[in-house]
Amino acid sequence: MSSDQRTPHETTGGPADEIDLFDYLRVIYRHRRTIFLGCFLAAFFTGLISFLLPARYDATASVVPPMEMMGGETGLGTGLLGGAEGALLRKVMNTGSVADLYVGILDSRAVTDAIIDRFDLINVYEVEGRRDKATRRLKGNTKIDVSDEGIVYVTVEDADPNRAAAMANAYVEQLDSQNKRLSTGQATSKRLFLENRLKEIEGKLSRIDTIPSREAQVQEMLYELLVRELELAKIEEAKSMPTVQVLDPAVPPEARKAKGTVRRAVLAGVVALTFLIFVAFGREYLAACRAREQQAAEVYRELHPRLDGAAAEAPAAPATRPPAESRTQTRRRAPDSVGSAQH
Repeated sequence: MSSDQRTPHETTGGPADEIDLFDYLRVIYRHRRTIFLGCFLAAFFTGLISFLLPARYDATASVVPPMEMMGGETGLGTGLLGGAEGALLRKVMNTGSVADLYVGILDSRAVTDAIIDRFDLINVYEVEGRRDKATRRLKGNTKIDVSDEGIVYVTVEDADPNRAAAMANAYVEQLDSQNKRLSTGQATSKRLFLENRLKEIEGKLSRIDTIPSREAQVQEMLYELLVRELELAKIEEAKSMPTVQVLDPAVPPEARKAKGTVRRAVLAGVVALTFLIFVAFGREYLAACRAREQQAAEVYRELHPRLDGAAAEAPAAPATRPPAESRTQTRRRAPDSVGSAQH
């Protein structure tokens, strides 16, 4: 079959050509310059921007709960403390999750607001007077971790190494302050409870003549115990010793935090490589679609003149029969013609 006799399907190829790995590699090879240049530019500019970023510093402070709290033998968790708060605190001490309690305090709004106000972070972070933005920036620059041994690490990142260390130590101070406030509240509740119980027992002892002697002895013993507990509660309420133990205070770091320039540049190059490969395949697909359309148009132009020539060479159509009325008139005139011929 000659090339002029091929059908459009045979000219344009099969409906789907098989594509193997070498076809993909050839596509990448044809666009190798664009892909290489794009990857190089992405990695170069990403690395340059990362290199030009201002230096950042990390300062870390670490604290441990007091040993008596770790053992669950604090006076606030035992004794005659009542109420839901005392039960909750005893549960915390008994389960050994004091470090988790410290993390919750450090991440609280009270501590965050105190740090923002102390270091004027609204102006330092340039957040247009928005405290919520300053809070998000501070939380993003602060990392709080707990080791398996229960040690709490507070790491603060900042552009100023001295401010980073001061903020980390301020977190520890705020932890101690908030812990004291909570502990003092528990001690006050304990003291008030003991004072009320003593008043009740004093009222019973004032009527000691009206109660049995055995019950009177019990009330006197209970009164003595409550007096001793009340003195201990007053001491706990009045003491101002630290409730956290600083393991390592934060010091201004000498070395800046690693910027990760190489890592970011490599990541940008990989992302650009993936994107440009997809772009290359997309361009190949569009080019193939345009080529198929052009090939189909050329085949149509080849076949269209031949179709017109074949229509011109076709035999003429037979003459159409005259209408029925004309044939009837012809038959009517035929006898007249025969008669004239006879005459």
